[in-house]
Amino acid sequence: MKPIACLRIPNYAWQIETERSPELRKCPIIITGKIFDLPNELTNTRNNSSISSPSARFVFETSPDLTDVMSGMPLTEATANHHDALVIEADTTFYDLVFEEIIERLKHLIPDIEVAGPGLVYIGIWGVQKLYGDDAHVVRLLANAVNRFDLRIGVGDNKWMAYAASLLSRANSARKVTGDPGQFLDKFPVDSLPVPFPLIRKLHAFGLKTMGHIADIQRGPMEAQFGQIGGIAWELSNGIDNRPLIPKQSVLEVSEYLDFPSPTTNITTIFLAVENLLDRAYKRTVLSDRFARQANIHSQVSRHTPWTIQIAFKDPANNKNKALFAIKSKLGTVSFPGPLEDMHLTLSGITGEVGRQESMWRDVKRGYDLQETFKQLNRRLKVTPPIYQVRELEPWSRIPERRYALVQLNTKNDDKESHYENTYSKTSIAGL
Repeated sequence: MKPIACLRIPNYAWQIETERSPELRKCPIIITGKIFDLPNELTNTRNNSSISSPSARFVFETSPDLTDVMSGMPLTEATANHHDALVIEADTTFYDLVFEEIIERLKHLIPDIEVAGPGLVYIGIWGVQKLYGDDAHVVRLLANAVNRFDLRIGVGDNKWMAYAASLLSRANSARKVTGDPGQFLDKFPVDSLPVPFPLIRKLHAFGLKTMGHIADIQRGPMEAQFGQIGGIAWELSNGIDNRPLIPKQSVLEVSEYLDFPSPTTNITTIFLAVENLLDRAYKRTVLSDRFARQANIHSQVSRHTPWTIQIAFKDPANNKNKALFAIKSKLGTVSFPGPLEDMHLTLSGITGEVGRQESMWRDVKRGYDLQETFKQLNRRLKVTPPIYQVRELEPWSRIPERRYALVQLNTKNDDKESHYENTYSKTSIAGL
């Protein structure tokens, strides 16, 4: 088996918040927001029964002293048990930015890194012993790369066992699973399982307090009582996890940051800040002869939740002036929730386009413009745009429904690949 290391930063959001505001260490903290779907990530399932009203608020994370409050617990229940706890909104965008910096440092050491969620990564450490020595040396290198945080490291034969080992490791040290996985997990509380919070309650109600209790039951009864997620909980309690390590794909982005001398809502000052950040971004060599399709602006707001805006450029911008015009047009129509304390600008959707030759054939030009519009919508919507074309199938048919068909347009960066894919789609429909 290939060894996998799990790097876990416990109470990751709380550590970042207390680093920004040290006075928060003096009181219990509950961070609320959209929870990271750990059950879905670790089990590759989605529990539809856990879907709640959009207005419902859940616990994102807490300070270490609130041991009885779990992620995903309704906020009303958590605050009912802890009246003196300070509730703050999760700044997930900032958490992700800080975590990206950690990932970049780790990539300089080991390339096989899978980001599972905020403060949680899996690393394939097979073969690196020849470079860095034994597992102890590898762990020491990983810990040094994340030296500003309280870190836990676990090593196991699969991702779940590595994660479980990290739950028992001490600060900035590692724990390795040796021997029988079932015996190692026997005394683990079921609260450690990556399953939805309502299922944890049901397990306790049935007297299943530890993973050993679950392992003593056959898989069939677990699935019969709790559904598919019950079978997965049984697998994990026995140390079974067949998920492969999926390394994170690199995404080219350019980010710049500045602090305002004092919090401001003055639009002129904000425009000057955007212009300064764009000027610095486009002077970087990574954007030389390249275009950006999108800009993301993130700011801390005085006495308010962080403010974020996403701006997709109508045409890819290859210089400061084009990007600034698009951003100004957008910012001129928005209202700020409060004085902005800083500004973090990220240019993404980087493309190597440096020019294009217009076609003298009108149909070819229309096809090219349609592809560009499709790419922009894909960047803006984050999903495949629902754009369809009307195609003739059997125009001679007496049945109207058979004469034409809607074929979804699905363009790629490569025009030839797009042509083949669209041809395949039409052929498939015509054969139905």
